[in-house]
Amino acid sequence: MHHLSNPSSLLSVLNESEVATAIYEDQEIIIRFANQAMIKFWGKDQSIIGKALEDGVPELRGQPFKRMLQQVLLTGITDEGVIPATTMVSGRLQTAYYEYQYKPIFNADGIPYCIIHTAKDVTKLYVAEEENQSLTNHLSVINEELTATNEELLSANDSYAISQRQLNSTIIQLEESEIALRLAIEAANFGTWHIHSITREFITSARLRELFGFNHDDEITIEDAIAQITPDYREYVTIELENAIYNGGDYDVTYPVIGYGDQRRRWLRAIGNLKKHVSGEYSSFTGVVMDITEQKEDDQRKNDFIAMVSHELKTPVTSLNAYIQLLHRQALKKGDEFALGALEKSLKQVKKMTAMINGFLNVSRFESGKIHLDQQTFDLAILVKVVEDEIMLLVNTHNIYFAPIMETIVFGDREKISQVIMNLISNAVKYSPPGSTIQVSCVYANNNAVLGVKDKGIGVKPEDRDRLFDRYYRVENEKTKHVSGFGIGLYLCAEIIKEHGGKIWVESSYGKGSEFRFSLPIGNV
Repeated sequence: MHHLSNPSSLLSVLNESEVATAIYEDQEIIIRFANQAMIKFWGKDQSIIGKALEDGVPELRGQPFKRMLQQVLLTGITDEGVIPATTMVSGRLQTAYYEYQYKPIFNADGIPYCIIHTAKDVTKLYVAEEENQSLTNHLSVINEELTATNEELLSANDSYAISQRQLNSTIIQLEESEIALRLAIEAANFGTWHIHSITREFITSARLRELFGFNHDDEITIEDAIAQITPDYREYVTIELENAIYNGGDYDVTYPVIGYGDQRRRWLRAIGNLKKHVSGEYSSFTGVVMDITEQKEDDQRKNDFIAMVSHELKTPVTSLNAYIQLLHRQALKKGDEFALGALEKSLKQVKKMTAMINGFLNVSRFESGKIHLDQQTFDLAILVKVVEDEIMLLVNTHNIYFAPIMETIVFGDREKISQVIMNLISNAVKYSPPGSTIQVSCVYANNNAVLGVKDKGIGVKPEDRDRLFDRYYRVENEKTKHVSGFGIGLYLCAEIIKEHGGKIWVESSYGKGSEFRFSLPIGNV
């Protein structure tokens, strides 16, 4: 029977070796020897000699090392590779990657009786290789995101559009090269990050640290970065980030930050993607962050201008409406049929202009976060009936059928929900042929009230569906060029429903018709 209780001269030599070395025996993995290099890795001292591994280094409990060593003693097969280990270093738990070998030593009967363990810290090399591999794997995905981002930024202002097109051209020419990706990111002034899904190791570029107000050489954690996000967005971003890392969800968020050092307020957009490692043991979450402060400021100036012009237009239009109503009453008394017809048409046009002005005002309010919801409990069935009565007076060109609706009690802004329903019906009238049927229905689904407006109109192409609810977006083709509008109606509908905690979507077959639907939570809109 061999024992290792008394160190030999060979062990004395090993004790001075720069290669971290330890010797274990027994199924409890008793530490019989550990040189200074190995003890330093563990963050311990010589007092651990003679103890079981997980007693001497309790931080290793819950990690796979004891089981791996027991397997080597059981099978007599050497185990080697690269693995992460979390140990106590300078009073803090830290994770590093080690190149290791567990080599069994056999007695005269050929039975393993101890294990020689050697280890080398390869954290920097491992992380660098992982980052390079991850960046290469995500090249095509990030290029697609960059292209989409460029398209959005192009609409913000002409000067920035030029640089974005140049960037896009550069990416297309060099997209198969990792160097090209790095050059593109630097040229666009994007920050980058890499998060290990298990260890939560957070690797950032100098540009990202700058965008969050840190110095280029500062080491920051995920928590440090999140702390710079303004309180009103912090919880939202945290939830989206955790969902993306642990569930593989989409990550595309916009939020303001206050720089840690410079205290500057910036608007940032972050786009990320989760990729499972080839080993299947963990995933890497990699992405880019860009400064969109200038775009946000341009949008704010545009919204301020729209609000100012709309307010200026509202007063004369209100006065015009009053004058026309006065003339209409006088013509009614005189029985002047020609004047009555002309004034009724004028009133309709004034109503359209008033609705357009109110639409622009609502866009401005939504964008600035100043929209007010006058929430109350009401029966959605009664509201739909009121809309039905109003629509029947206004529309005589189509057959509009309202399906029976049972009592549906919700809590929300009655007028704004009415506005959504009216807008969807008006759109169905505009985009479907005269004499066709439009159906309005409301059903229960998953504790939600789902209201739908179905027409037999021109329909929507698949490539237009995702953008239908974007601000100022209009479908441009031969069938829609005669239809007036500014592309704000569906945007306002989407924002109103979103504010009520619901969803809005469209189901359509091009050339056959569409059904626009929105859902509202029952009892707590």
